[in-house]
Amino acid sequence: MTHRDRKTLIYGLGESGVAAARTLMDRGEEVVVADSNDSEHLRNLVLELGVEGWLGASPEVLNEDFYRIVTSPGIRPHNAVLAAAESRGIPVLSEVALGLSLLKAEAPGTRIAAVTGTNGKTTVADMIRTILEEAGVPHIVAGNSWRALSSCLDGVREAGLLVLEISSFMLHYLEEPGFDVAALLNVRPDHLNWHSSFEEYVSDKLRIFDWQNPEDLALVSATDPVGQNAIGRLRAETIVVGKAETLVKGGRLFLQGREIAAAEELPFLGTHNYENALFAAAAAERFGVRLEDIRKGLLNYAAKPHRMQVVAERGGVIYVDDSKATNPAAVVASLESFEEPTVLILGGSEKETDFAEVLPLLSRCRCVVCQGEAGPKIFELLKKNEILAEVRLVPDLASSVAEARKVALPGDVVLLSPGCASFDQFAGYAERGKAFAGLVAREPVREAAS
Repeated sequence: MTHRDRKTLIYGLGESGVAAARTLMDRGEEVVVADSNDSEHLRNLVLELGVEGWLGASPEVLNEDFYRIVTSPGIRPHNAVLAAAESRGIPVLSEVALGLSLLKAEAPGTRIAAVTGTNGKTTVADMIRTILEEAGVPHIVAGNSWRALSSCLDGVREAGLLVLEISSFMLHYLEEPGFDVAALLNVRPDHLNWHSSFEEYVSDKLRIFDWQNPEDLALVSATDPVGQNAIGRLRAETIVVGKAETLVKGGRLFLQGREIAAAEELPFLGTHNYENALFAAAAAERFGVRLEDIRKGLLNYAAKPHRMQVVAERGGVIYVDDSKATNPAAVVASLESFEEPTVLILGGSEKETDFAEVLPLLSRCRCVVCQGEAGPKIFELLKKNEILAEVRLVPDLASSVAEARKVALPGDVVLLSPGCASFDQFAGYAERGKAFAGLVAREPVREAAS
């Protein structure tokens, strides 16, 4: 049986699903596309692709003879179609898994650095990108917050080096990865509305190390219990970031005992970002980048939007957009970056996460403003635990910015670090961050006391 005799179902018509469909069609494979939703946009998309399409799809779509399903990362495993596929023994893989299988077949010499973690993976991938560019090393960055891998396979083959940001959703359906460099930054409770349990989430994250060889490199954090517990079973050479000779010591960053830079030289804040920089440095060095180019890359690094981004200073108050902080562990990292009194904006859409780890950090806050769908639950938790900071409850982001303006004093930081997803009010964290900056810009400046 040739690939032309087999059909692949592409389930989910977001960016990754469309990329997967086009990639397989370019290779002469028969493709059927499906989505659980139905809209004019999706109907037009199916027409544009020129293939058979099922919209408002139910498990009936599987009555056709498919030998595999490629699913979008946002679709949960217990979705009716995927659950039916599992019961029928139809293999399910992610778009990233599809892209990697094609690379393995068509460009087996491609080197891959894969980065995962609850927090920081986009930043580390971006830091690696900046370092490689500084060193003049050809590469492509793809995955979670970047382009769909299957949309840039030609570029990856030409460059010979892939930097892959990979989420737990993508890892869930990934078999035999065997990455040259695999970095697990941290694992904290998150996405428990997608995974069946925290244990499954941990298991999926640890897949990043599967099928590595002794000549490969595994990177874990000294502060992450999941990574630490995995060290004994890792086959690859392992570097523990934050321990031995790869760490921040005396305000300076060291890679395998060699100084990269002083923390005060770097254009970003926070101990978590210094650790991110060390992960990126270790990965880049494995691909032959010299220490001086690693240093130049980090000194020239510009943080991506909505990650500890100062958006305004008004009336002596600094407003910081950390909308990308969509879980409690990210909030902890953000709060640890400031010595100034902070007015913290928490809340958004509910992900069933526990904010207990944030509680010890709230003593440095002047006020915590709880907002959005998860706001009442967070508000009750903070009141129950009688934190020292004042706690206020408002319905939405606009109200929270107005409330923060009332409370903040000159010299304070107003920090949007919500610890929640954004889908109760916005299409994504980027839209939420832009809305925050817009609300701050429209707010009147505090009048000086007479």
